[in-house]
This record gives sequence, structure tokens and C-alpha cells, in this order.
Amino acid sequence: MAEITAQMVKDLRDKTDLPMMECKQALNECKGDVEGAMDWLRKKHKGKLADRAGRATGEGRVAVFIDDAGKTGAIIELQCETAPVAKNEMFIDLANAFAKKCALAAGATPESLRADKELDAKFTDVFGRMRESMNLSRVRRVTGACLASYVHHDGKSGVLLALDAAPKSDKKIGADLCMHTLFSMPIAVDRAGVPADQVEKVRQLARETALAEGKPEQIVAKIADGKVNAFYAERVLMEQFHVKTDDYGKNAKIADVLKSAGVQNITDMVIFKIGA
Repeated sequence: MAEITAQMVKDLRDKTDLPMMECKQALNECKGDVEGAMDWLRKKHKGKLADRAGRATGEGRVAVFIDDAGKTGAIIELQCETAPVAKNEMFIDLANAFAKKCALAAGATPESLRADKELDAKFTDVFGRMRESMNLSRVRRVTGACLASYVHHDGKSGVLLALDAAPKSDKKIGADLCMHTLFSMPIAVDRAGVPADQVEKVRQLARETALAEGKPEQIVAKIADGKVNAFYAERVLMEQFHVKTDDYGKNAKIADVLKSAGVQNITDMVIFKIGA
């Protein structure tokens, strides 16, 4: 058996960022074989990870990756237990690795990404350092003529959009649109994407309120239509007023801003918020 020196322990610690005593134990178990020791540590941590699987994961990180062509991307939600871990560089790097792999693998699911050998090793290594339960809860791959994304500075929310054309403008149309989307939280890109039951609920409430107020029957329908249109203007992305009024004007609708830049439609919209 090879002698386990302090330098060997230090080298393994530098590779894994794990406690010295844990590194020494791994080297002893594997008779000084560094690669074997790293595998031993991963197996040990997998057992601990399974033990913590039932713990609540209310924090985490949203990560986005878009390829160099700007036409294929992905957005993922990686959860953990506490905010300090969500802000850790190792955890952030893991989230980014999942997003990249998801973008490059058509049909990727949380299960298939977790089963990836390289990502599984990375996942286990991060758990070994952080000692918190982690969960890859959601992933979504997006393709389109032009993709745009934004992740909030705290990493707790993000958006990935697909446009039908690249904006022809000096302004940061795509980035600004994503920031607007995350701020306004639309439920659909256009009217066609709004669930019919939500529209009917707004219409029915408007009718009941108008009738209770004694409004004439002949104008109740118009009042209901007005409430529905107001609902669309508030919750449908293309009909919302852009929040960046300094750049686009006080009454600039998203549809008009995009049209002026040569974009006719948003073909896909994904919004992720941690735990939402």
C-alpha cells in the first residue's frame, strides 16, 4: 500500500474542495489511488444525497444557455435548500452546465440530464461540497429564428423568448423585451394563447357586476367586452405597454416596438421562477 502523504491529501482536497480528513479517508480506502478516491467519495455522497432527497428545496437558480447561432437554447431550474448555496459559484456553474446540455440535446428531460454521466459526476461533486439536497426540477429547450434571454441578478427568475426574426435596431430589443416580460409576467404571448376559461371568468364577472349595478341590458355586453379587452391589455405580452418608457415611449405597445424592428411575432415564451 502506498504511503498516504500530506501532499497527496492536499492535492485531492484541491481537486474536490472537500475536508482534509475526508480526503485522507478516501485515499486510505483506495490505497492512494487518486481517481479511485474520487469515485469512492462520489459513491459516498450519492448515499447521503439519497438520504436528503425528501428535504424541502425552496431556493435555487434559473440558468439559460443560447448557442452561438442564437437559434437554439434552454432554460432550467435547479433547486437547493438555502440561499447561500444558490449563490455559490459551484452551484451556479452546475446550473449553467445543465442548461447547456439541455440546449444541445433535443428532447432532454430532468431525468435524462440527471442520468448523463458527466453531469451526474458534477452534481455529486457539488453536493459533496455543499451538503444540501438539490433538485433539477424543470427544463425547457427552445428553438427559433432568434432567441433572447434574461436572468435576474439574484438568479431566482429568468425568461427565454423565441422571435420570428432578428430585430433590426440599434436598441437592445430582445434583452429589453425579456426584462419587460419578467417584470410584467404575461400569461400568454397573444390572445390565442389565453385559456378560454380565464376569459370567460372575466366576462362573467363583468356581466354580473354590471347587472347588479342596474346597468341596462343593452350595454352590459359592451361593458363585459371592455373588461375583457382590459384583461388582455394587462396580461397578454403583445398588447402590454413596454415598461422601458425612457427608451420606447410612454404608450409604446410591445407589438409596435417589435414591428418597428422587423419582428412580427414571438414564437415561444418560457418564464421560470424558483418554486413557482
